[in-house]
Amino acid sequence: MFNRASQTYDCDPSSLAGMLGDEANPLTRISRLLPDGAKVLDIGAGNGLLAQLLSVDHASLTIDGIEPDPYAAGLAGKFYRKFHTGYAGEFMEQIRAEEYDFIVLADVIEHMIDPLAFMKELASVLTEKTRVVMSVPNVAFGALRISLLNGDFDYVDSGLLEKTHLRFFTLKTLEEMTRRSGLFIDQLFFLQRDIFSCEFDLEKYHTNPLLLSSILSDELSSVYQFLLVVSKQEGVTERRSFGVKTRQPLIRYLNSKLPGCFK
Repeated sequence: MFNRASQTYDCDPSSLAGMLGDEANPLTRISRLLPDGAKVLDIGAGNGLLAQLLSVDHASLTIDGIEPDPYAAGLAGKFYRKFHTGYAGEFMEQIRAEEYDFIVLADVIEHMIDPLAFMKELASVLTEKTRVVMSVPNVAFGALRISLLNGDFDYVDSGLLEKTHLRFFTLKTLEEMTRRSGLFIDQLFFLQRDIFSCEFDLEKYHTNPLLLSSILSDELSSVYQFLLVVSKQEGVTERRSFGVKTRQPLIRYLNSKLPGCFK
């Protein structure tokens, strides 16, 4: 149940343009963060999608990769300057020696048995200049809350409940993990999605409209993923939001149950 099928790593290159047009896509946001000329390490590189995206969006970058899945590594290796097949913990001395400007963990830590232990180990080899960029799913996304209230917590091939996720995070637990790792949040981006336009089918539930309204009164309920930039240097955290926030939820929900009755 929890093994990822090799074919799910296959990627259509034509999808890159669509990703670059999606301001709430974490890889797009990461690409926008990285300056030309930066030296980057992509941990959990998968099929090399980030490197492919960066080659389209940037004139010059040095990017290395690490990926534990042999099939995915076989697809990804050609897009990187240096590429290691294995787990990042096996290459900490190489990471220390390279003195990267940015280390990317794009939807990675939720797959780890002990994310805090890994982040502490990674922090121990970072230079003062290095920034770690992490995208992490939000388990408190509104659609997932409604699904759980209706007794469902179903794993899927792709999404917040992707079947190989081992750990789940809210903003509070992400902030706590960062603090306990000895790191500080420089930038915190909220990547928003409409709860009615995602992998959760909310129309099958008979959710109390007042309960729905209460859930969506929490600003974080529209956040599908968090994107953090962390470092060893303490400072003021910049916060920004991207993507489509759920709007007029009651009208939309009631219309789904009683079509045409509410305008």
